[in-house]
Amino acid sequence: YGRDLDQSFALFESSQNFSLADVGAYLVTGPLGLLLTKGYDFARVVQGTGGQSEIRTLVSDWKVEQGVARARDVAMATKENRVALRGALDLANERFADVTLAWIDTQGCAKVRQKIRGPFRKPVVERPSTLQSLAGPVLKLLKQARGLFPGEACEVFYAGSVAPPK
Repeated sequence: YGRDLDQSFALFESSQNFSLADVGAYLVTGPLGLLLTKGYDFARVVQGTGGQSEIRTLVSDWKVEQGVARARDVAMATKENRVALRGALDLANERFADVTLAWIDTQGCAKVRQKIRGPFRKPVVERPSTLQSLAGPVLKLLKQARGLFPGEACEVFYAGSVAPPK
């Protein structure tokens, strides 16, 4: 069992039927999985719906102080996509502390963001960023048109060590 993440991202772009939290399971279950799998059904997510992905790079660098693990450089890349995580895990109180997952473009800007908050046992996974979820296929056309205007500035979400796919 597995999941083809690149295929899932392609489907998300056209249908909006995918949660970044699903991909976040891959990022979180590495270093802190035993704590978090108590609540969120990561086993279901990792088992997936069939297919497989080659995770080209996975970095999970956290700083733990006073019971809180803060993401310093947490990201992964497949052959075609990159996902990063920001925020913290309050281990002492078993809570997600302002965690944001993002599907990242080649400049490190977020194509889609999704927040996770609340207790590990019952996290609140917000819908993907409002603009993205409302626009769906229209954004795909805008993305193609954006290529006509190079040099467009964006807010960089991720500038860590995981390089963009080639």
